[in-house]
Amino acid sequence: MSQGVRPAQQSRSRQTRAKLVAALEELLRQRSFEDISIADLAAEAGLSVGTVYRRFDNRDALIPVIFELYAERVAHYAAAPSARLTLEEGAGLRTALRQMVSLAWRFLTAEAHLVRAAHLYARLRPDLVGEEWEAFLEASVAQSEALIEHFSAEVSVPNRRHAAEILTYLFNTSLIERALYPQDGPAFALTMSDAVFTAAMADAIYGYLTAPDVPVRP
Repeated sequence: MSQGVRPAQQSRSRQTRAKLVAALEELLRQRSFEDISIADLAAEAGLSVGTVYRRFDNRDALIPVIFELYAERVAHYAAAPSARLTLEEGAGLRTALRQMVSLAWRFLTAEAHLVRAAHLYARLRPDLVGEEWEAFLEASVAQSEALIEHFSAEVSVPNRRHAAEILTYLFNTSLIERALYPQDGPAFALTMSDAVFTAAMADAIYGYLTAPDVPVRP
C-alpha cells in the first residue's frame, strides 16, 4: 500500500468515528443509553451497522465514549470565561457559593444528557470507566479545597479535607438529583424555582461550612 493512501484512510476513519460520536450524543439527547441500539446509532450517523461494529465491538464499548464526551465538555466549560466566578471586592463565601452552585446548575441542565449517562454508568460499569472518573472526582475535591482555603477565615469546619469532600459530595448528589431526575424521587417534592433552589443549596452548604464547631464523639 502506498504511503499516499494511508493518511486518507486515517482521515476517513477519524471522520467516521466523529460521525458516530456526534450521533451518539444526539441520541442521548432523545433517550437513555439503554434504549439506544447499534442500529439506531448507525441510522443516526448515516452509516451501515457493519461500519459501527468495525469500530465498536458491542454497545458497551460506547460507554467509554460517553465519559470522553463528558470529560471534554467539563474541561471546555471550566475553561470558558462564563464559568469563572465574578466576585466584587469584599464578597464573601456565601456569595461565592451561590455563584458556584448557579454555574454548576447551568452546566448540569445544559449537559444533562451526558451527565445522566455518566452518572449511571459510573456505578453500573465502573470497569469501563477506568481511573479517569476517580481522577475527576479528586480534581473536584481539590477545587473545593481551594475555595475553602480562599475563604478560610469564614470556615469553621476544622478538618478542611472533610469539608471539601462534603462540598463535592453535595454538588454531585443533591444538584444532580434535581437536575437529572426532577420528576422522580425526593426532587419531585420540590416546588420552588431553579433560582430559589440553587440559592437554597448554596446557603445550606454555607451553613455547614460556617456553623460553630461541635466535636463529634467517636
